Amino acid sequence: MKFFKIFIALFLLNLSLDIYFNNAKEFYEYRLITKPLITVILGIFFFINSVSLKPLDRWTIISALLFLCAGDTILLEDTPFYSFIGGLCLFLVAILLYSSYFYKQTTYDIDRLIPFLAISLLIALSLIYLMYDGLHNLLIPVMIYIATVLNFMKIGYLRYKNVNNASYRFVFMGTIFFAVAQIIIGLHAFHKAVPYKDISIMLFYGFSQLFLILGILSIKCSEKDDLALLN
Repeated sequence: MKFFKIFIALFLLNLSLDIYFNNAKEFYEYRLITKPLITVILGIFFFINSVSLKPLDRWTIISALLFLCAGDTILLEDTPFYSFIGGLCLFLVAILLYSSYFYKQTTYDIDRLIPFLAISLLIALSLIYLMYDGLHNLLIPVMIYIATVLNFMKIGYLRYKNVNNASYRFVFMGTIFFAVAQIIIGLHAFHKAVPYKDISIMLFYGFSQLFLILGILSIKCSEKDDLALLN
């Protein structure tokens, strides 16, 4: 991957600054730069290294990052344009775009799928139980969002043996980290305060996007340069 070391250094520096600004309220306004930059940096790195992907696949992922970037911006809590529902909708579109790309790499193995569905159902029911009293008129939108996030994780899980090991692990970890970040947000907003939520949310969210992009680029690299990784 071109410029990998430079990219990682810039990404981690920006993510660290964003977490710091989020916890130092006098610098919170600088998150208007650092938070969208998380996906902007990823988008530039992906654009440079994804020239061999099919155009539709390439622009699907770039579009997902653009929707996440917009969602990141309007989910900045101490800004006049903050909108929880708006951010939820933008993130929902981004998840669906990611899912449409990963779906083509899945195989529905019933033996693997049933245990995962059982765990997903348990997670979903537990979240609804914990957040129910705080959801009010947001119950249906949040239920749809939970189902979409868990389906995203399922798609990452079902890519097993259809892609090389590096891509599978990166993407599956990315979907798990993304789900954890969204669970923390939901519990903090609708159940009770989560300790260190500002740090944990951005760490899980930032690394989820990093792992997803590295996982996608690992497919491209293996197909072209390293077929041995398929074993």
